[in-house]
Amino acid sequence: MKKKNQNIRFMLLLLGVMALPWTGNAQVQRERKLLNNEWRFAKGHAADPKKDFNYGRALSFSKIAFIQESTMLEADQESRMEIPHVQRYDDSKWEQITLPHDWGMALGYGKEQSKVKGYRKLGGRSPENSVGWYRKTMEQPIEKGGRYTLEFEGIFRDAQVWMNGIYLGRGESGYVPLVFDVTECVNYGEKEKNVISVRVDATQSELWSYEGAGIYRNVWLTRTSDVCIPQWGTFVTSDVDLATKNAQVKAMVEVTNQTGAPADVLLRHRVVDGEGRQVASAESKLKVASLATGESEVRMEVKNAQLWSVETPSLYYLHTSVVQNAKEVDQYTTRFGIRSIRFDANEGFFLNGERVQIQGVCCHQDHAGVGAAVPDRLNYWRIEKLKEMGTNAYRASHNPPTVSVLEACDSLGMLVMDELRVLSASDEGLNQMRTVIRRDRNHPSIIIWCLGNEEPAIQGSEKGRMIIERMKSIQRQLDPTRPCTAAMNGSWGSGFTKAVDVQGSNYYHIGDLDKVHEQFPDLPCLLTEEASTVTTRGIYKTEAEKGFHQAYDRDRPGWGATAQEWMRYVDARKYIGGAFAWTGFDYGGESTMHYWPGVVSHFGIMDYCGFPKDGYWYYKAWWQDEPVLHILPHWNGVGTDSIDVHIYTNLDEIELSLNGRSLGKQKVGKFDIPAWRVKYVPGKLVAKGKKGNKKYTQVVETTGASASLQLVSETGTAIKADGQDIAVLTVKVLDKKGRLVPTAEDNIRFGIKNGRILGVGNGHPSSHERDVFAPGETVHRNVFGGLAQVIIASDGSGEPVVLTASADGMKDTQITLNINR
Repeated sequence: MKKKNQNIRFMLLLLGVMALPWTGNAQVQRERKLLNNEWRFAKGHAADPKKDFNYGRALSFSKIAFIQESTMLEADQESRMEIPHVQRYDDSKWEQITLPHDWGMALGYGKEQSKVKGYRKLGGRSPENSVGWYRKTMEQPIEKGGRYTLEFEGIFRDAQVWMNGIYLGRGESGYVPLVFDVTECVNYGEKEKNVISVRVDATQSELWSYEGAGIYRNVWLTRTSDVCIPQWGTFVTSDVDLATKNAQVKAMVEVTNQTGAPADVLLRHRVVDGEGRQVASAESKLKVASLATGESEVRMEVKNAQLWSVETPSLYYLHTSVVQNAKEVDQYTTRFGIRSIRFDANEGFFLNGERVQIQGVCCHQDHAGVGAAVPDRLNYWRIEKLKEMGTNAYRASHNPPTVSVLEACDSLGMLVMDELRVLSASDEGLNQMRTVIRRDRNHPSIIIWCLGNEEPAIQGSEKGRMIIERMKSIQRQLDPTRPCTAAMNGSWGSGFTKAVDVQGSNYYHIGDLDKVHEQFPDLPCLLTEEASTVTTRGIYKTEAEKGFHQAYDRDRPGWGATAQEWMRYVDARKYIGGAFAWTGFDYGGESTMHYWPGVVSHFGIMDYCGFPKDGYWYYKAWWQDEPVLHILPHWNGVGTDSIDVHIYTNLDEIELSLNGRSLGKQKVGKFDIPAWRVKYVPGKLVAKGKKGNKKYTQVVETTGASASLQLVSETGTAIKADGQDIAVLTVKVLDKKGRLVPTAEDNIRFGIKNGRILGVGNGHPSSHERDVFAPGETVHRNVFGGLAQVIIASDGSGEPVVLTASADGMKDTQITLNINR
């Protein structure tokens, strides 16, 4: 019940229930408002200033913006109106959008485009599509008093921000938050409007895969008292006695004073558990100088603590009140977990004193239909899908994850390797690292910091060692409770190896990890990246011209290994803490080996929509204890001669039969794949197995032709009406007997009432169909392997959302999602 309540609380947080109303009073209290709705968007131009609203030709910074607003002659009005950062710019003809937003998903493909961008018409070869402008006009008055902070969780990339014509600053990173104090930029009063303007240049890339374009994460406006706890101004750690489960909780709390006089404050701390019961409390005093930030340390004991773990992710909440002159001026809540972590050089990874084999996946952040603009609820669903497979660890590859991913991992019990995008000891690199660690360090799911990935130019050098040492010293200052690693694709035993806390090795085929362990006997080891097999859901023959790879988990680049190979390798070496398979889901770009026409990678254990590939069942069989019995391939015209039939299972013994005739029995050892060579005849394949005294059966049949459609909600029967909550819907094509047709490619048309369709997908790695549609256009998508996916949101009307699916020769079907009030 506790875990359920904590998950409900997390879902309410995602859906905005915990955001305070935008109302003021005489006593300023902390208020936080989500600014995702009612934005305007227009494309600029990366190479032609005239087509970029005169950016680069017009004057673009704060004082100039005010001069243009207030002193331009009437004759100059047309020139003034061409500058989008000016407050009174007319954006009425711009597209109306809701954040998160990735304009790259609306662009087509071209073979001449960069494979790094997934062949999207985006980047240096398409300057007309590579700059975007955003504007938001806040009609509701903002009350004067206190401090106001504007936060962008993530913009890809190279963003410049203005408020009311005042230039706030620039952020080149596509993954690190941008935070601005806008108190003196705000227009106050009943008749005043406030305008935020953002220019985004997505020309450059930071990874070698599709990264999106635009304001793809949440935007917040926060109001606080002049004396308050700053954003990310708390750090809660714990030291737990594993015998008694008693924990010493230490809270480091910063208080900033933006007044002209020193401030004496009293801090009141309460620790409550997931059921809201207070389990500890304390007070501390702090004197903070004018225009300065002070820090207080307090310790509390939590007896018989409920430890955060993969199986029972118990969470606690530290509620801190700031009291000044006998009045509460601020409240700040920090969610945290109590647990112990340890990497051992000979025994691997330990959580709460028990060895836990890391069964991890690497994940990029984009998803079919929405690209990089993944709503919070969709991130939660993706982590749920990984948990169902038996995954217990998530590597944020190769960039800091969005906050909602970490919140989901905390709530669901998923270990996290939190990774930086920039490995650098420069001021820029270290400042990015400081921001990320301060933002993320209270998440109990995070067990290790990854300082970078695959830096062949320096990873084996003395310069590389020096850079890691510098980064690690700053990391330890900000968070001494977690180790660091760097993912190396070579030069193991030199450079980075001599500086990290945990050896991070990508792909055991590349080097000799046993030799590294022998040379550095006190250095824990982890396979930070492994596998890299390429497969296509429902395809059992590699066809380069179509961009397809067989689903048998055989095709791989030279550095890769099959799931069976790498699992056996790690299983034989207890000193390796585990591995992160590349990747949990397919992602845009990096269609390795075949490239064009592929626009989506094939590395995923699940496809771009999160539909399981066959390999999913192999991982599930050996990553959790639930009985698994899965036959591949499907049995719809898969050959004219003999074909391979594989069984992914963790049962003890398997018997396979075709159309009632036994094809034999096989014993199943650890990591084994029972296989038969079978002459294809339409009909029924039956696999029967047993584990102990229990028996299990799976059937795969040749189906009939497409006959009907089915819509299934993957995220429940209700949706909030806030426009931010989403539902993930699966479209299935069935035959007359209600069986999924695994070869169906029918075109499905969608209609929606009281809602918005955010995007559509089908997991086809070479599909060049549209993902998003403008209002009023007919939304459509082919199914692939009998499946497609639709992601929807409410239109804010408060009425039930109805989605209709139709296809030629089949009866329309619909699904209704009630409004969760």
